[in-house]
Amino acid sequence: MRSANTVLKRWNLETAIVLLVSVALASCSPSLKQQDEAIRQSLASVQATHAPDKRVAVFEIAWSRVGADIVVKGEVGDLSAKDDALAAFSKNAAGQIVDSVKVLPGQDLGDARFGIVAVSVGNMRGKPQHPAELVTQVLMGTVMKILKKEGSWYYVQAPDRYLGWLDRDAMALVDQNGVDAWIGASKVIVTDYFGVVRQKPDGKSYPVSDVVMGGLLGKRSETVRLGGRGGWTEVQLPDGRRGYVEWQIVQDYATWKRDRKLDGNRVEQVARLFVGVPYLWGGTSAKGFDCSGFTKIVYRLNGLDLNRDADQQAMMGDVVTAGEDFRGLKKGDLLFFGRKATEERPERIWHVGIYLGQQEFIHCAGKVRVNSFDPTHPNFDEERLRTYVRSRRLIGISQVPETL
Repeated sequence: MRSANTVLKRWNLETAIVLLVSVALASCSPSLKQQDEAIRQSLASVQATHAPDKRVAVFEIAWSRVGADIVVKGEVGDLSAKDDALAAFSKNAAGQIVDSVKVLPGQDLGDARFGIVAVSVGNMRGKPQHPAELVTQVLMGTVMKILKKEGSWYYVQAPDRYLGWLDRDAMALVDQNGVDAWIGASKVIVTDYFGVVRQKPDGKSYPVSDVVMGGLLGKRSETVRLGGRGGWTEVQLPDGRRGYVEWQIVQDYATWKRDRKLDGNRVEQVARLFVGVPYLWGGTSAKGFDCSGFTKIVYRLNGLDLNRDADQQAMMGDVVTAGEDFRGLKKGDLLFFGRKATEERPERIWHVGIYLGQQEFIHCAGKVRVNSFDPTHPNFDEERLRTYVRSRRLIGISQVPETL
């Protein structure tokens, strides 16, 4: 029989050997902490390539360890982003990589991967619930790309690529054929602030839906005139509902598009129509604006769809130098406000307005209003003069960049 001392000595020797092997292995292979840091850095590079702005691109990746394996989960907007993300794990980690990354749109959506906004203003939110932050609005007739579904909410992407959640009741779900049919259909655009689609061509008839400036409706018939008291246009909403709208608040959409000419005077004319409309965070309609929602609708009604947020709009068009007393600017130029770049901090843009000339500008701050950079002017805005950063021009340039 071996003594207790002999057993103990052997156990200590084996333990020492195990520890020495562990130390040796650790010295020639990176720790899990080092691996995770390398993975994070590689993923940041992948995201910078495929989704530098997460407001307009999907890239959500997380991972966990199960023994020696790594389980990768998340969602991305295209297959190449997924492939590059998985390659980042393979390059920087040992063990098996378990792929649980989804590429949107999800396969469970079937063929109905598009939605056409069927209410006057669709409210896109940051989370799939009505109390969530309003991130942007989309007008009736806008075609949305559907990415995924959660309950009665759909994660959608607008034509400017902005992302958010839209309630099922706000849109008609269609496949590609439905999109093509809507795009090719004869339509009218609402050109007054507000209007009502009614069940009958009668101002006292019950409503089918409200409409706002910029919204699109299918046109079913030409103007119907009744008793010389004005006329009505028969329309069809994207979800199939039908009704009548007063002829003077709509125009044929094809004709309207053909007549759009982007110039400073027209931009000012449209912008001044909204003076007094209240500020609404996330708003892009006549029911309420935030600062970039205001510039977006003004330019849209002049034939150009801007990017959604102020800092995104600040990447469009040509840079122009304001010069002394803003003499280098022209009517319709976009003005950007915020914090100028320094050696210690990057530039930050948080407000946008439209230059009108003579040091005046129009913007939405509390409400849509006209202010001046001139300290002697009664509507001088000291804060905007102090936080002015730079300007961009979209009118009269040789090539207008596409939206994000």
